Amino acid sequence: MADNNPNDSNWCFRSETARLLALNVAQIHTGLREGDSSIDMLTTSFQQLATFCDDIQNVDSNNQLTDIKNIAASMSNQVNTAIVAFQFYDRLCQRLEHVQTNLHMLSDLITDEESTKDANGWQQLREKIKSSYTMETEHKMYEAVLKGASIEEALDIFKKEVMAQNDVDIELF
Repeated sequence: MADNNPNDSNWCFRSETARLLALNVAQIHTGLREGDSSIDMLTTSFQQLATFCDDIQNVDSNNQLTDIKNIAASMSNQVNTAIVAFQFYDRLCQRLEHVQTNLHMLSDLITDEESTKDANGWQQLREKIKSSYTMETEHKMYEAVLKGASIEEALDIFKKEVMAQNDVDIELF
């Protein structure tokens, strides 16, 4: 794409700014979507844990030990599910930190009229943004948006990544 390269004569800082802003919008939207999903999972887990507690209180004395062991195993599984769901908060904080830093760097660059015309400054900004990303989904969205993908297309990439991970794998960062 001609207008994607800061060294191209047809390049425009406004379109580059719009692309970088779109990337940040996609990051925020992704964080919110992950948060909603994780909160739903946490709510379900805690409701199930409350049910397990009721089950323990109502255990029949004939098979008490076996029943309690089964309920305890189920509770352990629900606690593990809840712990995984809480990790969304770390991802959300990381995404929002990236957005904050990226917007600050973009603001610094476009504050000065001369800087907006400096191809090296734009390239350095891109490299800083790219190097700040630690999650694979962030890298894929970055590449897509800077190649001209819309926010919706970038979010589709995120959705496909989540589906590929079956909503249960943890992305370490």
